[in-house]
Amino acid sequence: MATLLRQELGWFVLGLLMAIIIGLIAEQILLIPLLFCACYCLWMLVRISAIVDWLEEGAAVKKAPPTLGLTDHIVSLTHREKKYSRKQKNRYRTALAQFNSLAAELPDATILLDENKQIRWSNNAARLLLNIHPERDRSQRIDNLIRDPEFQEFLALPEANETELAAPSGRDVTLYLRKVPSGKGMTVLIASDITQRVKTREMRKAFVADVSHELRTPLTVIKGYLEILQGDKTLPEKTHEALDQVAEHSARMQHIVDHLLELSKLEGSHLREHEGEPVAVAQLIESLVSGLQNTTGKDHHFDLTLDDSLALLGSENEVVSACHNLVTNAVNYTPAGTRVKVVWQKDSHGQPTLDVIDQGAGIEARHLPRLSERFYRVDTDRSRESGGTGLGLAIVKHATQRHGGELLIDSLPGTGSHFSIVFPPSRSIDLRDVSNF
Repeated sequence: MATLLRQELGWFVLGLLMAIIIGLIAEQILLIPLLFCACYCLWMLVRISAIVDWLEEGAAVKKAPPTLGLTDHIVSLTHREKKYSRKQKNRYRTALAQFNSLAAELPDATILLDENKQIRWSNNAARLLLNIHPERDRSQRIDNLIRDPEFQEFLALPEANETELAAPSGRDVTLYLRKVPSGKGMTVLIASDITQRVKTREMRKAFVADVSHELRTPLTVIKGYLEILQGDKTLPEKTHEALDQVAEHSARMQHIVDHLLELSKLEGSHLREHEGEPVAVAQLIESLVSGLQNTTGKDHHFDLTLDDSLALLGSENEVVSACHNLVTNAVNYTPAGTRVKVVWQKDSHGQPTLDVIDQGAGIEARHLPRLSERFYRVDTDRSRESGGTGLGLAIVKHATQRHGGELLIDSLPGTGSHFSIVFPPSRSIDLRDVSNF
């Protein structure tokens, strides 16, 4: 670039010197050099104008204007950039075609929606699972094509969300739907066929429920005979000790069966947005804590921060079960005399939240993701000593999910544990507002 500039300046200076010499000879020392400068500027403008016209016409190589110096370099650079741009466009076009081909064959239905819920793109699976044709339905509003009320309710939610519903095709197919924000008002809707997973889940639930029901009858019989034998004072002391152990394990088995039956009812189902009854959670917790203080004998100190006016719209039995399991765990897994803090109030986002904070040994981070799994125990021996079944937190999680909420667990070894149940704001009821009832 510097060489070309020096060359252009050299031509200009040479021409100017010749104009000055001619001016001296013709005795026009100012007029002729000024005339040369004007002509040079005009010639440069003509060259630039020709290049601009060439660029506006598409910058075809064969139509490039004849130029010299800097303007010739501009033409050369334009050729080079256009060639590079053409290669890049071909590369992007190939990559886009590969992506579209791959996305079109994905087993999950994928639909790109704009801010007006209009379909910008969809793949082949969308036609099979949602009856959305990639070409025919482009630019159509998806809520005009799928009229299912549950789908409409899911689509109306502003944030990213997920749900399960029957396929609009009418076949016996269950879909798992996800909404993923994609920037600039765009949303990616993904639908997966989970029919087999749902059938397996229902089979497991049915199996657990059937087995639990079958176990209830022999356990009831065993319990009855145990009570008779334990009441027989003529039996030896060692026999009574053995009977007490059998009764203890029988009660534990009964507890597990009851929890399994409860889980089978909770798992995989959700309450509708306005389904349920007002549950006075503050009163419920006060009653629960009072009962634990009278029965556990561990003399825990409870700090209660409860909003008496805040109630929850939901199933009272399920809310009672969730609260009971959380508070009971805090008592069972912490030393006697320690402090347990229970808070029931709205958080900064207006969500009804139950916090149970203990001063126990804490839990290592690697265990936290699995705590709410069935029968998962951090310390098996300690859990058995406390009478735990390994099902309590699973019940809490599923009861919470049934109400559209979320179970959060925060704990570190040596710092205690913090369990939170966060419910959606739509579940909140103010007991002072009679109209809510």
